[in-house]
Amino acid sequence: MRQPFQSSHGRAGSALASLALLQEYRYHWRHSIQSPADWYPSVHLISHLVHFLSPFAQPCTMNKRISIQDLRPGMYITGMDRSWFKTPFLRHKWTIKREDEIALLRNYGIKEVQIDTEKGCDLAETSAVQHTSEDQDLSPTTPLTSLWVGSGPNPDDIEAARLLRAEAISTMEVFFRQMEAPTPQHIREVRSVVSILLDGILDHQAAMVSLIQMRRFDPNLASHGVDTGMLAMAIGQEHGCDPTQLKLVGLAALLHDVGQLRLPLNMIRKVERFTPQEQKLMQAHCEMGVAILKQLPDIPDESKQMVLDHHERLDGSGYPKGLRGLQISELTQILSIADTYDAQISGRCSCPPVPPARALSELYQAAVEGQYHLYLVQRLIQLLGVYPIGSLVRLNTGEQAVVVWVSSHSRMTPTIKLLKDSLDQPYPEQAIIDLAAQSPTTPLRSIEKALDPSREGWDMSKILEALW
Repeated sequence: MRQPFQSSHGRAGSALASLALLQEYRYHWRHSIQSPADWYPSVHLISHLVHFLSPFAQPCTMNKRISIQDLRPGMYITGMDRSWFKTPFLRHKWTIKREDEIALLRNYGIKEVQIDTEKGCDLAETSAVQHTSEDQDLSPTTPLTSLWVGSGPNPDDIEAARLLRAEAISTMEVFFRQMEAPTPQHIREVRSVVSILLDGILDHQAAMVSLIQMRRFDPNLASHGVDTGMLAMAIGQEHGCDPTQLKLVGLAALLHDVGQLRLPLNMIRKVERFTPQEQKLMQAHCEMGVAILKQLPDIPDESKQMVLDHHERLDGSGYPKGLRGLQISELTQILSIADTYDAQISGRCSCPPVPPARALSELYQAAVEGQYHLYLVQRLIQLLGVYPIGSLVRLNTGEQAVVVWVSSHSRMTPTIKLLKDSLDQPYPEQAIIDLAAQSPTTPLRSIEKALDPSREGWDMSKILEALW
């Protein structure tokens, strides 16, 4: 019989040892949770998962708890004695560089912190150790807009984001199954997911956002919540939201469709269009969701309001109250835009999925017509590009290609993978072209228009998964 899960505190000797430990966690997650009492280890699972996914992480760390009185510049903080969600700090992991940062911690009532003596100074050390540029970006005073992921698909980032997303979805699936008897532990689990996703957005923004484009049709409530959360926090980061705002919109995004748990299952999975009666029942999920959330402790009022209002539109055409203009908060608008885009590309609520470029175009047109703030939709376009990852396009040469990467420096000229030549014949070999860096000695390719993958017989998610 397999032994119960136990955490390992010894240094892993290799990447394979780290992977083995990760698989042990995954086994525990799949096979050991039998009751709400078994939930707590999953928090450790996620925190350890992030440790392994960090490109700068060591196989294990040397952590110790110290008094705030002993904290000094040069030490690397990995945690503190107050919930991350109840602090204004972007993270609970960064290198202390100045005395005023320690004073800020004291001002917020922090009495103890946990430090990593491998990444920073120990109590006996007097000089700061050298850190990577990533460490230097993690000060709580660093502006969000300065944290930008470099261009180019990094396979390690993609795989890290893939695993992170999968575990976040697993956590949310268990959470939704336990909603009949909610406890304070349940909401702590959800906040853990918010923390993990925000870390992922800050570390691997391009990779995290790209995963949303890569997946196949998936009506799952948990995956929609996680993907909407990733996208909403990415839009918020691009827009310059502060850490508290990102946490609020991230929490609301994870829970925004929780009211659908009160709807008939066959209705949620329906692929045909709703009848008028079904549509009316579906529109009640916003108020049902808030009723559920009122049973949970410590859900911020701002997040509950976003859950209630996420289908409201600036022109008054939304529901449940038909709010207009300034009656709808900016964070709610961010959530609405992320929710609408993800619902379109994944196919939800009896609607088939649509190609990313078309979904973006329809969202932009809706903003022009007054349903959304145009500047917030433009933030989404800045994130995804005019032709988002996974878009099937026709080139000026008559070739077909799929967009595989969009650089932050060249939104109109993404990196593509050629699929068919101008004679409609498939390319025998993998041909990747960066449209922003073409040789002047060859005919220049450019995107002419977006195509519908289903009509052309392509599965974009399969192509991207095979490529990455």
